[in-house]
Amino acid sequence: MRHTWGMVTEAELRALDAQYKRAIKEAENQRAITIARAVDHGWTQKDVIAATGYSRETIRRLTAEGRAAQ
Repeated sequence: MRHTWGMVTEAELRALDAQYKRAIKEAENQRAITIARAVDHGWTQKDVIAATGYSRETIRRLTAEGRAAQ
């Protein structure tokens, strides 16, 4: 089946990729901030690991990143 949509330009593809990368970066930032808030509000590292499946090192890294971003 052929689509009759207009041609997709290189500029559109570049813009789409840039938008995607910004969305990923924002989601990663929000994840770090939320994990830092959880830890700062009394969640133990063990509980954050159980809720997320992340390693201890990842939780430590994200907590530091989240605190820096707040």
